[in-house]
Amino acid sequence: MDILEWVRTTASALPDPLVWALGGLFAFLENGLGLGFFLPGETIVVFLSASLSDVWAVVVMFLVVVVAGSAGDHVGYLLGRHFGVGMRDLKLVKRLGIDRWDRAVEILHRRGAIAVFLTRLVPVVRTLTPAAAGVAKVRYPSFLLASLAGAATWAAIYVSVGFLLRASLDAVAKALGPISNVLLLVVVAGVVVFFAVRFIRPRSLARAVDATDDAAPIQPTVVDRLFREDEWRTWPNLITGIRLLLLPVFLWLITARMLWAALVVIGLVFLTDWLDGWLARRTNSVSALGTWLDPVADRITVVVTAVAFTLGHLIPWETLVLLLIPDVLLGSAALLFFRGNPAVPVTMVGKVRTALIFVGLLGVLLGSALSESGLVSLSWIVGMSFLLFLIGIVGHYIAASQYARAMITQKLSVREG
Repeated sequence: MDILEWVRTTASALPDPLVWALGGLFAFLENGLGLGFFLPGETIVVFLSASLSDVWAVVVMFLVVVVAGSAGDHVGYLLGRHFGVGMRDLKLVKRLGIDRWDRAVEILHRRGAIAVFLTRLVPVVRTLTPAAAGVAKVRYPSFLLASLAGAATWAAIYVSVGFLLRASLDAVAKALGPISNVLLLVVVAGVVVFFAVRFIRPRSLARAVDATDDAAPIQPTVVDRLFREDEWRTWPNLITGIRLLLLPVFLWLITARMLWAALVVIGLVFLTDWLDGWLARRTNSVSALGTWLDPVADRITVVVTAVAFTLGHLIPWETLVLLLIPDVLLGSAALLFFRGNPAVPVTMVGKVRTALIFVGLLGVLLGSALSESGLVSLSWIVGMSFLLFLIGIVGHYIAASQYARAMITQKLSVREG
């Protein structure tokens, strides 16, 4: 039996009003009654949204989740206004640490409603923020605007991800064939790990505010940090630039169906990705520009490669959109709140994510080239490689959440000039 087909058929049997009601219920419960410490509301909204097949049904789901999520925020806010400083005597607050709670309230006193919006995408943290805002007596109009904006961002991400997941099931099943069972096991294992992490190691609001220091230095501008603090004219940076110049060539080769030539070019691109870092460490020529440019070049490489694969009909467009959502959100946050200079270090999850996506796309291209040349039919290479690519996308969302937390920490802790 094709398990993916069974899942899709079963999900379609749910009536849309029931899906909307459940989505709104879980969005409200996670934020309104403190169940966000144990209840993965975003995961449930993703799966519920994946059962919707009509665009207008998705729009209604988005609106319901926005209203319900903001309503949940209001419960916490009203509790904070009602109990005031007495909130610090609750068992939940004592479990997290009274000192940390007091520091969080202090941050909301100084930062105001912006903290409500910034922490919206951080699991567990968003459950406490509205209550802390109430205790800090954040003005209601500001709180309402931040709550609605945060809820709309949260709903847009998870509802759209679920809908795109549903829309791509046909392509996934076709690409994976008999190994769809493996994909299901990976998804189940991921959900189990997610629950375990949330239950055993709940994150507190202090994760986002512990680094706060009233005397924190003003961040330098992008130009100062990248071009004036050290020598930026190095061989590793030149190699990174060459990598970026090869990407338009690769895009043209894919759209022209010159797959073997494209395979050679993308192989060179991946080689330069390793070479610039190795050379920088070997020659002790690590620079601020290189440290900033290398992960940016990685993201540009992944995006351009995925766009090329989509235009060449090697992967479904839905997976491209899934890949772009975190990049668009993080990029917009970097420009709006950090003037393009968040200075967020690359995490190990981010490195593994990039490797999985690169290897997966390379395998898809190799399998497609072999099939089109008629040399040998190795469709299983395409299926397995596509599976690696999908796992890489999952890692992309995990890495994006880590980077978002780091950016929120900076925004709450660094004094703006």
